[in-house]
Amino acid sequence: MPQKYKVYFAHRPVIFAHHKIAETLVDKGAELVISKGKMDTMLIENALHRGARSVIMACDDVAAAWTYFSTQFEFVQAAGGVVLNPHNQMLFIYRLDKWDLPKGKVEDDESVQEGALREVEEECGIANLHLEQHLCTTWHTYLQNGHPMLKATTWYIMRHDGNATLTPQAIEGITEVKWLGLNETDDVRKNTYPSVIEVLKHTSDFLDGQRISEIDIDGGF
Repeated sequence: MPQKYKVYFAHRPVIFAHHKIAETLVDKGAELVISKGKMDTMLIENALHRGARSVIMACDDVAAAWTYFSTQFEFVQAAGGVVLNPHNQMLFIYRLDKWDLPKGKVEDDESVQEGALREVEEECGIANLHLEQHLCTTWHTYLQNGHPMLKATTWYIMRHDGNATLTPQAIEGITEVKWLGLNETDDVRKNTYPSVIEVLKHTSDFLDGQRISEIDIDGGF
């Protein structure tokens, strides 16, 4: 499969792809931007300012374009989980007026898997989780105290017997934790982040027994 990279920039998807396939990725509301060298964020910002719902960056060297783009940010490694109970319901949190999935920054002294389990346990007040497999990785940019940040969130499928008393981590702004099936997520989808919608698509594929496709960054840092 041709190499491509996907990142959420201002909550809208930006895909880096080779010229030969970039045009095939353009759909309604997307803007195709031709890269002629270094990939400055201004090209993306201008496209979004013109109203693009997504941006396709057509590159000669996709990996080089992504590498240059990423060097303009401070990197943050995060991890989280799609926790499934015996009924294949997922564990959602309500944080800062949006539905989300439990996740957080990986500490320097722990592995990504350890960080994922710790963050889910802390944010949901849950224990006895079984980490089953890697699901996907999502990328997004944001500002922190005026500094541009690039966060990679590695997601894992986790299992739980579903009998725990859930306790939202109030100190992190979490006010609710609840189990929902994929067919019960309409309200979540109306009030969540685009990256969470992407994780739900991967989860649906996983539950359908399909092969999980890595549509995001391959490698990176």
